[in-house]
Amino acid sequence: MTALSRYAFKVDYYDSQANLTRQYLLLYFTEDATIEMHDLKIKRVFLKRCAYPSLSTQELFIGATVCIFARSLKLVDYGDEATRKHFSAALGEFILIITEEGFSAAGDIVDKIISKDLRITNIRLVELPGNMCSQFGISKRCIVILVKGSEASDKVVLLNEAFPNTTIVLSNPTDVSACSDVAFSPGKTTAVMKNCSVCVIKPHAITSGYQGAILQRLIDEGFHISALAMYTLTLADAEDFLEVYNGVVPEYKRLVEQMSSGPCWAIEVCAENAVTALRAVCGPHDPEVCHVLFPHTIRSKYGVDRSRNSVHCTDLEEDAPLESEFFFSLLQNL
Repeated sequence: MTALSRYAFKVDYYDSQANLTRQYLLLYFTEDATIEMHDLKIKRVFLKRCAYPSLSTQELFIGATVCIFARSLKLVDYGDEATRKHFSAALGEFILIITEEGFSAAGDIVDKIISKDLRITNIRLVELPGNMCSQFGISKRCIVILVKGSEASDKVVLLNEAFPNTTIVLSNPTDVSACSDVAFSPGKTTAVMKNCSVCVIKPHAITSGYQGAILQRLIDEGFHISALAMYTLTLADAEDFLEVYNGVVPEYKRLVEQMSSGPCWAIEVCAENAVTALRAVCGPHDPEVCHVLFPHTIRSKYGVDRSRNSVHCTDLEEDAPLESEFFFSLLQNL
């Protein structure tokens, strides 16, 4: 697709103080990564054009939530016909299912999807009902991935050829819709919520395409992946989840802003002494410390600073069940 000089999206912002949803037009200028916002109700400029380098075109798609100056904005529609045509051109959607036999290479499979410029718009580890397993010829326990992108029909063939015995691809719209309805709806979770730990791949790491490598690192370290799902936290959700750090770490506000700035992946892992083991693999909170003392940790490889340190991991053993419940019980059933 040929890039436009400007993309336009209609976005919704929920104003909790006024208890109403405000709608804006978000403009993104590709030449210099600047943004501008207009209030659609009063037809005035709300935010003058300014640089916002942390926002990338990969984050711009209908249904996405982006964080602009601590405001969570949901992209609900295209703002003009040119943007609509650009993002709709040759856009396809399919589901890739990783069977239980392929779990040991799940991160590598995710990495392959990302390398083909395809966007993962949802992912969840599920146990599908028996009739659906029989229909698609798959194991009950599997990872369901919803994928969108240009020229998807051609790329899906290559993906299936790369992992022929461990993946199933659904491209028929009826099958995609039926599987999505079952896999991504509220309901039973695979999370065990005991003797576990939680790793959350942060939005900046998702945007950078590190989620496959991080997931594979956890698998290679011997962790059993007992639950996995994508969530988009509101500012209030992030504040609730990170409340234990309020007043404890100086970057608390930035942690909240980062965690609510886009989709994140929550992963429940099980292992002997899971909390301690996961902390050792992730490394200290500060990537700079990791670079010097723990260069092989996840935060050393993929972290930027103390708030954008690639992953959150459970710090205290007693917090692990609570963090798992937060994602796989509370948020999953909203």
